[in-house]
Amino acid sequence: QRYYRFTASPSNPFAALHKRPGGPDNGGVTGLLRRSAVLPSHGTDSSSNWILVSVGGRSGWARKRKNGFVLARQFQATEGWMGNHVFFCGGRIMLGSDAPLFFFTNGLLVVGVLIYFTVLLPRLGDSNWLLTVQQNYWVTALLATISLTMLWLCATMDPGILPAVSSPIKPPVPEGNLGGTLGYRYCSTCNIFRPPRSKHCNSCNVCVSKFDHHCPWVGNCIGERNHRFFFVFLVALSALTVLTTLSCLQLLLEEYAKTAMGEQSGLLPPMNNTEPLYPTDASEVPSFARRLWASIMSTPIVVLFGSFTLLCAWSLLSLLFFHAVIISAAQTTNERVRNVYQFGRNVNLDDRGCCLNWKQALCSPSPQSRLPSDFSEMVIYDLSQPETIWQQEPTSSDATNGEQLADDETNPRS
Repeated sequence: QRYYRFTASPSNPFAALHKRPGGPDNGGVTGLLRRSAVLPSHGTDSSSNWILVSVGGRSGWARKRKNGFVLARQFQATEGWMGNHVFFCGGRIMLGSDAPLFFFTNGLLVVGVLIYFTVLLPRLGDSNWLLTVQQNYWVTALLATISLTMLWLCATMDPGILPAVSSPIKPPVPEGNLGGTLGYRYCSTCNIFRPPRSKHCNSCNVCVSKFDHHCPWVGNCIGERNHRFFFVFLVALSALTVLTTLSCLQLLLEEYAKTAMGEQSGLLPPMNNTEPLYPTDASEVPSFARRLWASIMSTPIVVLFGSFTLLCAWSLLSLLFFHAVIISAAQTTNERVRNVYQFGRNVNLDDRGCCLNWKQALCSPSPQSRLPSDFSEMVIYDLSQPETIWQQEPTSSDATNGEQLADDETNPRS
């Protein structure tokens, strides 16, 4: 087998894959390749001017050189990857399709912690509700470190990708249930029969084993291999946002108390010195509201930061509770959203009871990755063998694949 490289350029932004050699007038087009890539060739036609190439399950004939296909004598493994992933450090680090949002999440977390350390914590008094200032520093640093570590693990780890098979020939049908909600289903994009509970992620353009959902904030799919790290990330980040929200609330109440004490000592214009700090009936609400407004105006950064962390804490705690529920029931987000097991329509064979489900989710050995450990390696292949000549050109993978057993449901996202 040989490989050919297509290089997209402004003058040649895409390459057409045809059903038969000879161009669009000889059978039409099967698809368009819209990015630079290295594709495997399965042979040439009798004239040696056309090559049969595959992009996962999509195959077609492409003209040599005219539309940019040239023989790739060697290439980097990242060039042959058909997913929408982003590679760094020469292919040693692979991030999901939403890599920009992943870096935005990192920046949001780091900037928030720095604001908390430099602006809010120095203003806290020694009489904290739960922790001293020193303890607050250490707990916040610990939670932030765990959050960042789990975030990077989720983003850079293989979630359980099922590698695509670039071939014009449909793979053999596996044994077991075929089709249906919990059976093997054929993916025409990857040209594989994916196992039960797996799904093709439209964002990353790969099939993922035990697919849970695609999280844009992590930038990656959450699946069989990284779901436990995602759950720990939710726990640590939820605790961090709750802690910062409580600290902001404490600062606001302390400022309110200072405002009221300043009125009584004459340092601030009096409102009603005979009234208590907090209202006990409706007649005292106007004075309370004025004091509260004065406190808010004197600590705008605390109020804005606390409001933001309160919204984050509410969202994260809701998501954390949801994932705790589906772990207890041995389900995935994708299955929960689609109501796969609702009303007993399907039997969940992985449900072993709440305690064993948690043990399986958090403590079981992680499945081995099906991907190479390093995409930075160069691929060099033998050119001594002559290229295969197709006597009877296949039209496309769609024509040879027969009935398609693929689902088109939308990916659940965080």
